Amino acid sequence: MIRRSLIWFVCIGLLWALPVWASETTEESPDIFSGTWGTAILTLAIFIVLLFVLGKWAWGPILSGLQKREEHIRRSIEEAEQARADAEKSFQEYKEQLSQARSEAQGIIDQGRSEAVKLADELKQNAQEEAQNLRGQAQRDIHSAKDEALRELCDQTCELATDIAGKIIQRSLDAKDHRDLLADALNKMEVKE
Repeated sequence: MIRRSLIWFVCIGLLWALPVWASETTEESPDIFSGTWGTAILTLAIFIVLLFVLGKWAWGPILSGLQKREEHIRRSIEEAEQARADAEKSFQEYKEQLSQARSEAQGIIDQGRSEAVKLADELKQNAQEEAQNLRGQAQRDIHSAKDEALRELCDQTCELATDIAGKIIQRSLDAKDHRDLLADALNKMEVKE
């Protein structure tokens, strides 16, 4: 701190003394191109001191600030380029993910369609089998009802025939005769069918 104050004091003193020394050496009006060696040396010394002072306290910080600013701009440009590269990479990844999602969605849709067709075929097959089973059951029920109706008809016919035959013969048939006649009539009906 003291050194800096001393340098400033010397610089200000030299700058203040320069016009005084220049006026003492020449009595004529000063011409900047006509100089003496003393003026030239003094001017050169002041210039060197001024360069030293400016280099130490002005140009150094200015150059340092400019270098920092240049480095900051360079880093900002590099970061911007990196961010742009990252953004392009992210965009490409996004496009790939979107394409993959579309293909997966299409696959799911296709799979759903195929499963729907398969399910429809299964349901159709099950319905056909159920209809076939119901048709078979209905046919069995019809045959069973037909057989039952035929038995009842045969029983009634046999009973009626027995009653008629009993009236014709004038006697009544016992249970054994009745069964024999019934079995004989059933055998004859089954043979005809």
